[in-house]
Formats: sequence, structure tokens, C-alpha cells
Amino acid sequence: MSHPLFFILLLILSLLFMNSNGVDAVNDSSTVCPSHDCGGVTIRYPFWRVDDTTSNQYCGYPEFGLNCSDGKPLFTLPNDAYYVEDINYTDFTLTLTLVDIDHTNQACPRARHNVTLDTVPLAYSPLDLNLSFYFNCTSNPSYNYPLSPIGCLGFGGRQSYVAVEVNETEEFDWFGKCEEKVVVTVMEAAIEVNNLTGGFGGAMNKGFVLNWRIAEDCGPCEDSGGLCGHGNTPSKLCFCEDGTIGTNHCNGTLFCSAYES
Repeated sequence: MSHPLFFILLLILSLLFMNSNGVDAVNDSSTVCPSHDCGGVTIRYPFWRVDDTTSNQYCGYPEFGLNCSDGKPLFTLPNDAYYVEDINYTDFTLTLTLVDIDHTNQACPRARHNVTLDTVPLAYSPLDLNLSFYFNCTSNPSYNYPLSPIGCLGFGGRQSYVAVEVNETEEFDWFGKCEEKVVVTVMEAAIEVNNLTGGFGGAMNKGFVLNWRIAEDCGPCEDSGGLCGHGNTPSKLCFCEDGTIGTNHCNGTLFCSAYES
């Protein structure tokens, strides 16, 4: 006769196996939240498609909605919109590559604004480099090294200049000399520091990289095996493995079935 401990051991192993499968299933966004292809870029959790009309449309971080109405993912930050060239879901750093729509397919793009992240759960990548543009200057900015004017951005006797931000001198005061300063983020590998005036356009067209992190108020949901969502309620929604939608987290919560459409 088999020992009772043997059956107890089998029961424990079975429960562990079922639990691990459940975690794997809920972490696979294709089984819980919709996944889409947009211009060759996969949109899945924590990102979501704004123009999707399924009942699980709002499964994802509220700030990470992507619009695919023009056949290419479009991501909106506080100051502007950006084309998404690539989303890396498997790399440890998890990177999102963006291209400003103002710079796309331009040989000599004119930077219009700084990148603003505000409270979006994104951060600049170590792969990035900042370039400082000084536009419509009446005199050459004072640096520790000479700056060449950007020929294609000169106008009416005024010149514009570009420099790597880290190389700037703290004493430089562009007020009264230049009309505007704009800081642009590019990928460091795409720029030649010794040829900024000739290469900044190509680097800006290749975009820059942002890392994303777990949204603070989504921690309880993800820790419980769910996928975080949002909607017209003060509480975070939590899309659970069994198909229900919980409030803030799965497992023993009050489910918001009325939210589903």
C-alpha cells in the first residue's frame, strides 16, 4: 500500500503545477488582453490600441495607448506625437524606439520642441544622447571649441548651431544672442560627434529610445497575476486569468463585470 505522504506530495506538486501554468497564462497578454500588429510593430501589454473596439480595449497602462489608424503606431507624449519604430518586450531593459513625426523623412529637420515625459512611466535610455540646438543667432555661441553654423537652417543673416549637450559650458548664455534653444534626444550610435552639422538630420530620423517601468499603481494587480487596466473609474482595473475584471487586483476582489461591454 502506498504511503499517505506519497499522495500528499502528489497533491502539492499538482497544485504548484497548476499555479505556475496560471501565472504563465496571465503573463501571456494574448490570452488575457488583445494583441495587434500595426505596420509590423506588435502592440500588446502594457501597451494597448486606442482605436480597438473590443471589450478588453483598456487592458494596459493608461499612458501607453497607441493609435494605429494610419497603419503605423502613433504614441502621444505631453508635447507632441511620435511614430513607434520598435517595441522590445523581451530585453531586460524593455525599450521603446520613437521617431518624432516632425522629423520624419527630412534631410534638414528643424527641432520644434523639447521632449517632455512628465508623469508617464518612461525614462531616457543610456543609449540616448542629447543635442542642443540654438536657432536664429546673431553671433556664434561662446564655447570652448568652435561651432560651425548649420547651413540649411540659416535665414536672413542669422545662423543656427548644434552641440552635444554634455559638452556645453555652464557659463554660456544664449539669451540675447539666439532666438530659441531646443534640446533633442537621439541615439548616440546614430550620431557622429565630429560631424554634427552634417549628421544630425539622419540621427533625428532614426529616433531615440525610452525605457518603461512598472506603473506604481499597477503593482498590486501584476503581483496578483493580473494585467493592469484602466477606465472611467477611480480604481485601477485588473484583467484576470479567468476572464473577470477585478478592482485593483485579482484573487478575492469585487469584480467590475458591469464595466465590460
